[in-house]
Amino acid sequence: MNLVFFDIDGTLATGKHVPESAAEGLRLLRANGDLVFICTGRNPAYAQKNFGQYADGFICCNGRLAVKGDEVLYSHPLNDEQIREIVKRMDAVGAGYAFLGTDGGYYGGDPAGYEVMSGVQDKGFVKNGLAEHMHVYTFDAYLGTPDRIGVIQEALDGFAIANPHGPHPSADITVLGVDKGTALVHVAEVLGVPIENTYGFGDGKNDICMLEAVGHGIAMGNALEETKAAAEYVTTNINDNGVWNGLKHYGLI
Repeated sequence: MNLVFFDIDGTLATGKHVPESAAEGLRLLRANGDLVFICTGRNPAYAQKNFGQYADGFICCNGRLAVKGDEVLYSHPLNDEQIREIVKRMDAVGAGYAFLGTDGGYYGGDPAGYEVMSGVQDKGFVKNGLAEHMHVYTFDAYLGTPDRIGVIQEALDGFAIANPHGPHPSADITVLGVDKGTALVHVAEVLGVPIENTYGFGDGKNDICMLEAVGHGIAMGNALEETKAAAEYVTTNINDNGVWNGLKHYGLI
């Protein structure tokens, strides 16, 4: 049995659209007895609602939560000290930020970003305002405009890595210490799958750790150059059958 991990945005899907060849590739993988895990910066509510039909399990929140069915395989929420540090750094540059957990989220910072950030989730999932105690796994930064990503990354320097969402004025954040790579290694150990039988597909900055941790890292043709450099193999673009071609290259389908 193999474990195959897929990032969502720019790898498996554009927005919520999964190319037909990618959907068929994942169907064949699972029919062959391999397990498919979505490995994303998105929170579990978003990932499971929109991509649950394609996967056996999920690594969400950039590696801070891993589930397979109803079983929690790995859970590493943000602690109070990390939350305070995030708020301090984001407020210093006037950014907005949405903390996200399994059952809801909280928005703080730039008021202009609330409608934009809450609109990504189901209505009412993200509350406007922070709570004294928040059980959350990750946060997304509101950029205002996509070109503000540099300001956000500078504010997070040495603490976290920002991964922008293309034209959407937001970025998901990997707080250093726990990432997609650490989570997938743990998942493979729990499921008893040798690391050489693991494969990962990604395109963004937050996927580099995943491509380095799996036995076989595959970068999309549309991936960042630094992500391609971390991969064992570079497939074609997402809309040029990239997932399908990558799976075929390794004889997985």
